[in-house]
Amino acid sequence: MKFGQQNTVSKRISRRYGQAIFGQAVKKNNIEDIHKDFLLINSFLEKSPELRDFIADPHHPVELYKSVINELFAHKVESLTSDFLLFIIQKGRLNLLSEIIAAFLKLYHNHHKIAKIRIISAVELLPAQIDAICKKLKVRWKQEFLAENIIDPSLIGGFKIKSGDKVLDFSMKSQLETFRRQVINA
Repeated sequence: MKFGQQNTVSKRISRRYGQAIFGQAVKKNNIEDIHKDFLLINSFLEKSPELRDFIADPHHPVELYKSVINELFAHKVESLTSDFLLFIIQKGRLNLLSEIIAAFLKLYHNHHKIAKIRIISAVELLPAQIDAICKKLKVRWKQEFLAENIIDPSLIGGFKIKSGDKVLDFSMKSQLETFRRQVINA
């Protein structure tokens, strides 16, 4: 199997596991708690390269995986989350944990009608600025937004908002380009 095929298969498997845990969370009316658990686990994975490397290495004994996961999350997550982690360890899928969480979060956001957006700006925006942009968008599009700020100094000033295939461009670069075209065509 080639790398690209393996990656596609991993995504499909991760999506299925994400759907399974999401379905169980819905069934048990526990979506918010499982969401918090996965955010916590994601935080651990982002902050600890050692944990990411440990999880990615398929050569450890199952009991070692169980021991480490229990040590880290035993009294910090819901029993459904804990049982799910033990289940994916048993199935040899712990290495897909980040992708499974991403699949769950996508389902969670769809369920709550939360759109992910990227706010691309010349400089890092303050949380209050990001919140203000999200509030304006909420009024305009009648939904919630989860924003990620990406820095692109080439914008000079202002910002762009990207959501899926939609782009709103409020950058100085775009305004200067528009002005340039108007001068050339005048």
